[in-house]
Amino acid sequence: MIQHKTINLQPGDVYFSQLGDQVQQPIKIKTILGSCVAVTIWHENSRSGGMCHYLLAQESEAAKTTKQLQKYRYGDEALDYLLKKMSLIQPINEFELALFGGSNMYISSVSPSIGESNITFAQTWAKENNLVFTQEDTLGSLGRSISLDLTNGNIEVSKYPVEPKEL
Repeated sequence: MIQHKTINLQPGDVYFSQLGDQVQQPIKIKTILGSCVAVTIWHENSRSGGMCHYLLAQESEAAKTTKQLQKYRYGDEALDYLLKKMSLIQPINEFELALFGGSNMYISSVSPSIGESNITFAQTWAKENNLVFTQEDTLGSLGRSISLDLTNGNIEVSKYPVEPKEL
């Protein structure tokens, strides 16, 4: 049995691979989510795919002036990166996209929650780019572990309870 190389995405990470990247060893991308969101992309014919893990939809103006931008922590930058990578390989509408996460991990009376805002942002982005998520596992109050196998596009999702935290 061939051993996969595992890429563990942390919050703010993005990873994209083409078939040539996996000649030496097959790759699996994994991440763990709460209110954060992961978007996976896969193109069967070209064996290209990737995943992003973002914390918030967009960086606030206040944050931009007080610290250095951590680019892929925000959905707008992470999703645009994946879109650019997709467009270099094949027409973007040929990719299979999936959306995960957005759980309500914090005790708050604020509506929408961070997770809801993150999911809405990804859905709006997809619609604006004429893309469709073929698989979604979002919202609720459970944490998720996501794994994308870049040899065949298979996605595994595991859910687990998480104790809500105070904001």
